[in-house]
Amino acid sequence: MALVDAELRQSLIGQVLSGAQGVRYELGELVGEGRSGWVFKTTSEVLGATTAVKVYRPGFVDGGTALLRFAREANVLSRLLASLPERRGLAHVIDHGTIESPRGALPCLVREYLPGQNLARVIAAHGGFGLPAARTRRVMGHVARALFALHEAGGVHRDLKPSHVLIAQERGQETARITDGFVTTLGPQDPLDPPNLLYEAPESFGHLAGPIGPEADVYSFAAVLYELLCGTAAFAPKPGEAKPKALLRLMTGDRPQLGRVRATLPAELRDRPDLVAALDREIGRATSTNPIHRHGSIRELWLALEPLLREAVRPTASGGSTPEEPVSFDSVFPRSSEGARLAAAMPMPTPSAAPVAAPMPVWELLGPAIAGERLRAAMVVEEGRAIMALGTRGLYRLVHGAWSLAPLPAGIDVRAVRGLSRLPSGEVLLFGDAGLCAALSPRGGLRRITLPERELTLLAAHADERGIVLVGERASRPGGVAIFLPNEGAPTMLAAPDTARFAGVTRTSSGHGIAVGTQGTLVEISERGARDVPWGRTGHLYAIAAGPGGVAYAVGSGGHALRVEPAHGGAVATLESVQTTRDLVGVAVDPTTGGAWAVGADARLLERQEGGWIRVPLDPSVTSALLLVWPRTPRITVVAEDGSALCCYAGR
Repeated sequence: MALVDAELRQSLIGQVLSGAQGVRYELGELVGEGRSGWVFKTTSEVLGATTAVKVYRPGFVDGGTALLRFAREANVLSRLLASLPERRGLAHVIDHGTIESPRGALPCLVREYLPGQNLARVIAAHGGFGLPAARTRRVMGHVARALFALHEAGGVHRDLKPSHVLIAQERGQETARITDGFVTTLGPQDPLDPPNLLYEAPESFGHLAGPIGPEADVYSFAAVLYELLCGTAAFAPKPGEAKPKALLRLMTGDRPQLGRVRATLPAELRDRPDLVAALDREIGRATSTNPIHRHGSIRELWLALEPLLREAVRPTASGGSTPEEPVSFDSVFPRSSEGARLAAAMPMPTPSAAPVAAPMPVWELLGPAIAGERLRAAMVVEEGRAIMALGTRGLYRLVHGAWSLAPLPAGIDVRAVRGLSRLPSGEVLLFGDAGLCAALSPRGGLRRITLPERELTLLAAHADERGIVLVGERASRPGGVAIFLPNEGAPTMLAAPDTARFAGVTRTSSGHGIAVGTQGTLVEISERGARDVPWGRTGHLYAIAAGPGGVAYAVGSGGHALRVEPAHGGAVATLESVQTTRDLVGVAVDPTTGGAWAVGADARLLERQEGGWIRVPLDPSVTSALLLVWPRTPRITVVAEDGSALCCYAGR
């Protein structure tokens, strides 16, 4: 068979492909070969540029119906990629067609030609050792950005692996481009390429019901990252192991751990067991066999990984180079088709009046951006006179127009802190990895809070006169978890293994706890158990805030905004119209007026009015994601991920 394939491959050189656009491509030099086909360098007089044609092997797309499906998919893919405002990192698909061969018609895909070598060859050249952390961070940052753009447009790659990542030089800078794959509409039984045990998610093998979504790319991304850092495939088969046995090990075995192959890690990680453990935690979660337990998006995964890689290459007293600026997702614009998908899954209520864009307010700068920093959380303190924020270097405090760094108390690792919350006592609650939960007093004193279990990743908190509610997930057994810390009485832990991780929590004025999370998780929670709140589940939910009358507002990916209100038999959720398709990551309610506000990616600020959520223009100088909105009539305060803080006043 190998000889037959070699003869067929050689016979294709010099053949002419007639594309669907009427352009003719002459197949020239063979520049790549894989399980599914061959890649030839081509020339076209019409285009006046070199392109690449992938010719699929016989039997890959078999029969007239399959060829029609391939053509349809190629057309959708070409339009999808062409429509992306941000296409850096993605090889552009130009045309498609079929070429005649001694073994019948072979489907072909035409894409831009990218000179360079693929990532598999780069890994091989390191002889079983990992790439430097700085290079890994640069390459995988480009890959993460490209996948994010593809996912936001409704596509899934589904076959991400080192040989499908091309490394090239563009304007003197090393860049990474994703090629091949790119599924947009195919179901779980319609793979574009045979499943690959090394990199593809378990759902690609038909062992899990349902469609294959972006979570499959999250899995593959983590597997590739692991291999880049240690030089060994995350799920390498054992010598002579049969495929069924290898698949069983993939489904039931341990997740890959860099800590077990420390000798092949780059030097900057070899002596940092803290960073290795943190990387293993994120890689283990991203490669979970159940998609619901993985990171909710490639952006979420990369924002967890990137600070760890950046810390590894941070200059020290003994030297080292300054890390490059992290890849930004802020200019990757989602498509408006997201709104159509939401409407199909859950009809939007008819608004009483069409929302009208708000006029530009007069914004005042409270604090400048912090150079080289990316904040994780922020909160307003001292009745609006100061702002506290959590960054990669520690806690920051903004007073009188200037940020100052406040070192954390001894025993608190900033990398383990996930968020902040203000307690009624005036203390600041710090929570995060490994069950971290502590209260920081205004004078800097630290009070540890004991939880029922330590193997917890805490992602959000709500504090009121009744006590504290913390939510997140178990590190060892994925699924949502909530911790209730009443002011009087013993702590209680609620585990919800059938839900995704909890990312936000609130308690309504009627006393009901509500948690939100990835995969559209929306549940009422109490010490006695959890109750699902039905809705279309067409996206992830990241934050929730309580309003008057027992109402709450939840926001999430792609501009999701839900009104959750009490009803006989349990809460009900209504999807509301929103003037954005950007991810919304924060929501707050004005205690005086009951008005709700939301913030998110690309400096999005929205105010809820009767007709829906309207976009409020921000000062043009702020372009990064917003973390916090603090509405206190007549003032609105916002804090951005880069540290920019602004406020405006109603009527100005």
